[in-house]
Amino acid sequence: MRIRIGTRKSKLAILQTKLVIDQIKAIEPDAKTDIVMMTTKGDKDRQTPLYAMGSTGVFVKDIEQALLDGSIDMAVHSLKDVSSVMDERLMLLPFMVFEDKRDCLITKEHKTLDTLKPNAILATSSMRRMACIHRVRPDIQFISIRGNVNTRLEKLQTENIDGLVLATAGLKRLHLESYIDEIISPDVIVPACGQGTIVVQIRKEDYPLFDAWVKPSIALQEVQIEREFLALCKAGCHYPVGCMATIKKETVDVYACLGTTIEDTAFAHETYSVKELDQVAEKIYRKVGEKRR
Repeated sequence: MRIRIGTRKSKLAILQTKLVIDQIKAIEPDAKTDIVMMTTKGDKDRQTPLYAMGSTGVFVKDIEQALLDGSIDMAVHSLKDVSSVMDERLMLLPFMVFEDKRDCLITKEHKTLDTLKPNAILATSSMRRMACIHRVRPDIQFISIRGNVNTRLEKLQTENIDGLVLATAGLKRLHLESYIDEIISPDVIVPACGQGTIVVQIRKEDYPLFDAWVKPSIALQEVQIEREFLALCKAGCHYPVGCMATIKKETVDVYACLGTTIEDTAFAHETYSVKELDQVAEKIYRKVGEKRR
């Protein structure tokens, strides 16, 4: 079997694709893989904040089109970049690579969110991160930042900003976790739906080729809750929306947020029985909705 795998050109995207290939080789030792590097709309425009780009899926749409036209056989994405609504001819294969879901803070002076100076400037293009931080530190100012992880770390040193908010998973995968000053609890910053997860996207017609790869797991069940919440919200990166589910022995712990602006975002934290697993996303969605009224 030879598989052409489409991905973005960034160092992190290629690394994530290699992690997927390692998983494939463990299942199909004779599989041959070719990485097809692609440039997406989000890569071409590195200035416009993500929430202002006017469309969703800016890091995946071009790769999805290559999948549809047969240029590639499989796509690898960061799950948080994938819209809850996709072309009906495509599907996400329940074959994923997981990492820490939380966000983290990197600062010039090695501060935490609590100890940052008054009116500190943080760089992020995420409405979700802004809304969450604004709730606990309304004095903090935000500026937009784009580019890969290394570019952002360089900008922290050269530009008038006090810190960055990034996904912990990317830094860990790039072995840059030594830069992290604080991993932020989900009761402060609710992670993006599916954050930390690498996902494989295929054409639905090809599912029989890969169904043997699918193995049930607790991590997969958690991601399914987060994705279902995102689908119920009908929201993308233009809005502050996030969800993190953690399944324990008998319970499901869920953090969620949803809003249209930084100021009107509502937050919820609930614990449900694992017996309610199929209802968790809808229940937390309703709870957030009640708080927005």
